Amino acid sequence: MRRSRKAPSSSSFYFSALVLVLAWCCSPVAASIAPGDVVLDEHMSAEFARLERAGEILVDVSQPPPNTAELRKRQGTSSMVDSMTAMTATMNPTSTTTPDGASPTAIATDPESSGGSDLPTPFDSGIGANYTTTSCPTFLKAFLANSTFQSCQPFSLLLQNSQSFFQAEKSIVRITQALDATCNVKLPDCASAMSLFARSLKQDNNCGDDYRAQNPLVVQAYNGLLAYEPLYHAGCLQDQSTGSYCFANAITNASSAADSYVYFLPLGVSLPGGARPTCNSCLQRTMATFSTFAANATQPLSGTYVAAAQQINIG
Repeated sequence: MRRSRKAPSSSSFYFSALVLVLAWCCSPVAASIAPGDVVLDEHMSAEFARLERAGEILVDVSQPPPNTAELRKRQGTSSMVDSMTAMTATMNPTSTTTPDGASPTAIATDPESSGGSDLPTPFDSGIGANYTTTSCPTFLKAFLANSTFQSCQPFSLLLQNSQSFFQAEKSIVRITQALDATCNVKLPDCASAMSLFARSLKQDNNCGDDYRAQNPLVVQAYNGLLAYEPLYHAGCLQDQSTGSYCFANAITNASSAADSYVYFLPLGVSLPGGARPTCNSCLQRTMATFSTFAANATQPLSGTYVAAAQQINIG
């Protein structure tokens, strides 16, 4: 475990080094904020300043992880589907990027589930019919059917809205297969695609009215698109001693259901009161991963990370 260091008093570090000490569990990491991202408001800045004075914020002066700032500069087009179709031609789903330099776990063969066609899909129970405009369900169906979107196998959109993913979570073999597919993608291209879908969703001629009306399914879809990158990194983390996915271990741990709760933080879902996830290397690295995105106020994680970190710290 790395030794804790108190943060310098300079306020310039508040947003570049947002990492809470999770008791004896967490390592220091540097926050990564891309140009154009919105940083947290004054209230949250004051909270981080308080934590700094208490010695509860750590600073890692090493270089922050690479971000996709240039990709985020992509401008939306009048035809989202055409743009995604063009992007498909440049994507190579078999080119793999995994966190921490870990190699992806080999896809296991399950007698009950084999083949890419059996991989979980988002919103496989339908998207309902309760919309303000007819353009919104048309847009949702279009991006769900888009080949680029499908090739990315977004973990962030499977967690809340996939019956097939819920079923896969009951089997270590199936969930490993699903995570292999999620992690075996070209991250920069997928992150760019999800960012474009998120911007397009909020346009008035797509789901803008329903988003402003806080249609639950639309909000969940939007948050899932925004959370693609933090949940890609967290979902692809592997147990350093066994090589299995941290999420697979968490979701199949019958003795501690709370272990999987932290994965919902990037979707804007708070950690339930009293939840005490098992404090181990996987939790440490997952929360450290989230800390690099928590200072970006455009991420749903910015509203859930601090309280969750404090709660885990108490535990």
